[in-house]
Amino acid sequence: MLKRSPHFISSLRRPKKIGIKVAISTLALSTAFALSACSSSKDTSPEVEQSVGLAVDAPRVMVLDPGSGDRQLLKYKDITAAEEAAAQEVMINISEGFAQTVVDAAAVDPQAPAGGDVTTIHLPVTASTKAAEFSDQETVSASRDISVTVGDPTISDTSQAADANSAEGFALGIRATDSGQHTTLSFAAPVDSTEPGRMLMEQNLLTFTSLPIVFPTEEVGVGAQWSVDSRVTGEATLLQTVTYTITEITGDNVNVDVEVSQRPSIGALEITGDNAEESSEQLTVLNSNTTSVGSLSIDLNQPLPTSGQVSWTTRVIYGGANEQVRVVQDATSSVSFGDEQSQISH
Repeated sequence: MLKRSPHFISSLRRPKKIGIKVAISTLALSTAFALSACSSSKDTSPEVEQSVGLAVDAPRVMVLDPGSGDRQLLKYKDITAAEEAAAQEVMINISEGFAQTVVDAAAVDPQAPAGGDVTTIHLPVTASTKAAEFSDQETVSASRDISVTVGDPTISDTSQAADANSAEGFALGIRATDSGQHTTLSFAAPVDSTEPGRMLMEQNLLTFTSLPIVFPTEEVGVGAQWSVDSRVTGEATLLQTVTYTITEITGDNVNVDVEVSQRPSIGALEITGDNAEESSEQLTVLNSNTTSVGSLSIDLNQPLPTSGQVSWTTRVIYGGANEQVRVVQDATSSVSFGDEQSQISH
C-alpha cells in the first residue's frame, strides 16, 4: 500500500509549477470584471500585458479583545489628493518550501516544525494608492486602488534566476477597503517575461496577498486582538485564520503580532496509481497543525507594511488503508518587509 510516487498527493500544495493565469482568466470572464494593466510612471518600465482580475472572497473578521486605553477606529489613509502621490518603496522577501514523507504511524510527530528548507525571492517594489473607481461587479465596494510594481528581483535558487529577472516590471493591482480588506486582485506580466517567470511571480505574489492586514470596523486599542478567517486558494483550498494583536500605537503607526493557522478545507483525498489497472485509494486528513511567528509594523499612510516578518509552517498528516504508515506534508512560507534577508533556515 502507498507505493505510489512520493509526489502523489502534491495536489494539496499551493501551485509551485502550475501557473494561476488560467484560473484567474476563467474567473475574470465569469464575473465580466477586468482591471486595466498597472504600470509605473517611469518611461523605462517594461511594457506589460492587459491585466486580469481575480475576485477575492470577503473574510470574516472577529474581535476577540478590544484592547485597553484610548481606542480608535484604525483605517488606511494612503490616498492623497496630490496628482502624483508619493510612492512607497520597500523590499518584499517571500520564502516557500515543501516537504513530503511517508513514515511509520507510531513515529509521527503531529507538531509542525518551525520552518524548513525554502526558496526565497526578493522583490523590490514600488507601491502607490489612488481612490478606487466604483465597480458594480464587487460585492464589497473598494475605496482604494493600490498599484504595486516589481523591480529587478533576485532569488536564492540560481536555476530560476533568469526566469525571475524576466519578470521585472510585473504589476500587481489590489482593490481594497479602508479597513484593508482586499476585494479584487489583478496581475499583469511584462510582455517579454518567460512563462516560468510569470508563474513564479504569480505564485509568490499570491503568498504575499494571502496575508492582508484587515482592521476591525470597531474601535480598538493597545492589546486588542482579532481574527481574520479566509480561504487560501491554490491547487487545493486551505482554510486560514490569522490572528492580530496590537502591541503599540503611535500616531498613524501600528505594530502588531501575527499568528497564522491553516487547515485543509477537505477531509479526504482520492488518489490513483500510475497504471490504469491500479485501484484508487482514499487518504484521510488525520491532523493538521501550524507553527507560526510574526510581527509587522504598519504606517496607515502607506499601502504596505514598512517592516516585519511573518513565517509559518503547516503540517498535514494523512492516513490510508494501511494503518501502519502516514503521509506527512510540511508547507513553509514566510513574508518579510525591508532589506533584511528571510530568517527561515535554508
